[in-house]
Amino acid sequence: MSFMGFFISVFALASAIGVVSVRNPLYSAFCLIVHLLAIAGLYAVLESHFLAVSQIVVYAGAIMVLVLFVLMLLNLKTEEGRGPGVLRTCIAVAVGGVVLLVALPPLVGRFARMSVIQISDAFRRSEGTVRAIGAELYGDYAVQFELSSLVLLIGVVGAVMLSKRKNPTLGPRPGGLFAGGKQ
Repeated sequence: MSFMGFFISVFALASAIGVVSVRNPLYSAFCLIVHLLAIAGLYAVLESHFLAVSQIVVYAGAIMVLVLFVLMLLNLKTEEGRGPGVLRTCIAVAVGGVVLLVALPPLVGRFARMSVIQISDAFRRSEGTVRAIGAELYGDYAVQFELSSLVLLIGVVGAVMLSKRKNPTLGPRPGGLFAGGKQ
């Protein structure tokens, strides 16, 4: 990979860390937009231009507008309080290590059996063209594609339901917002 790819990778990693470390949900969403744009840059460096453009249009564009709309609708404030604590951090590191130990051996085993020629042939067959992406997305991964759209729909419906619920401690306000008198 070129120097530009390395630079964009560092930028993507820094913005991904910003997504999970920033306490303000709006700033976290902005870090996610930067991360998605950096991933599009990595696709462009790898000469998969269709994926780069679709990453910008679909994820950094449409999906992030949806996420920002939900954040604005919920009117979330900056998270207050103390940090995650030592116990939670240790548990998170342990779970991440277990996931890595479970996922790494099958990947290493799969690529260890393949020669460099087989890997380059597989790379050339699926080089990021529209035909190759469409065949993979709507052929082998059609169920996962539809499930991801269902998850997005559930998220939007849940956000709307959370914003429309009534606060039981305040009760309904008679006369609307501009009613006179104390309540």
